[in-house]
Amino acid sequence: MSINQVVRSVGFSLGSAVGGLVLAAGTPAGDLFPASGAYTAVAWIGIAAMTATGLICTVLGSRSTSR
Repeated sequence: MSINQVVRSVGFSLGSAVGGLVLAAGTPAGDLFPASGAYTAVAWIGIAAMTATGLICTVLGSRSTSR
């Protein structure tokens, strides 16, 4: 198994755990489904993580090509 597969699997696992945690925290007691605000929070967390990853890749990519 390559390092790319390991990092991707860890990322998927962490993303699923964070999403599940936020949705579970956003489910009112006695209800079956989370409130709509919990879905919005998960979406914003995902957007923030994607933006941070994109910025990191852009910075590291430009540093390696300038050498």
